[in-house]
Amino acid sequence: MRNTYKYTQLYSGGTPEFIEGDVFRTIIPLTTVAVEKVGPLDTPQVPPQVTPQVKILEFCKIPHSKSEIMEYCGYKDRKNFVKKHLQPLLNSGQLQMTIPDKPKSKNQKYITVDTQ
Repeated sequence: MRNTYKYTQLYSGGTPEFIEGDVFRTIIPLTTVAVEKVGPLDTPQVPPQVTPQVKILEFCKIPHSKSEIMEYCGYKDRKNFVKKHLQPLLNSGQLQMTIPDKPKSKNQKYITVDTQ
């Protein structure tokens, strides 16, 4: 709390507010000068994450089996992987089976559908 008071005074000349309730809240007033010292507002705080679906589609530009895809993406639970990631891609038409007549074939592989 001491540092919060100290640096709020330094950056904006304001006084922080600490509000106790069901959720503890802190309000720190900042001036535009303070924001300029810290950095621009439009820079992302967290780098964009690559979704598992995008990772799968990139990996499957050449055919791969279900276990190869799971290993590449770091998944161990086959049932959960199929339900959450593989099946939605198949249903949306972004991914297809190499042997669609035999979905449970041991030789089944998956390939990304070229949408161009």
